[in-house]
Amino acid sequence: MVTQRLALGLLATAALVAVLGPVWEARQRAPEQTVRSYLAAVERGELEAALATLVPEAQAALRERIENQLGSRYRVEVVALATPSLLARVGGAPATTAEATILAEVTPVVGERWKSTSVVDLVERDGRWLLVDAPFT
Repeated sequence: MVTQRLALGLLATAALVAVLGPVWEARQRAPEQTVRSYLAAVERGELEAALATLVPEAQAALRERIENQLGSRYRVEVVALATPSLLARVGGAPATTAEATILAEVTPVVGERWKSTSVVDLVERDGRWLLVDAPFT
């Protein structure tokens, strides 16, 4: 009887993890998707789409720098995300911030390709992750 209850409890826990795990994982990857969306927009030459991935207060200041990047290619090798730990959150750190470190091979429209690393901050606003600064600018 106790063994049967334990087995049912373990089965219920496993089912809960199987259902909630992908939801949690998708939430953890949302900042990475913002980074990749920005780089894809720059590659396609879509200035407004690239600007839309930035916090509104940075868009005007970064417009010219992003225009200079349009058409560049980014072969992303690594996107490493850092978010506040559970302990830091208990201590008051916001759960709505992240830092992305991007390692990519950059090929500008003119010039030689090179490998570069860019570190950018992200914030979550109204359920959307936005870049605080533009990578590789």
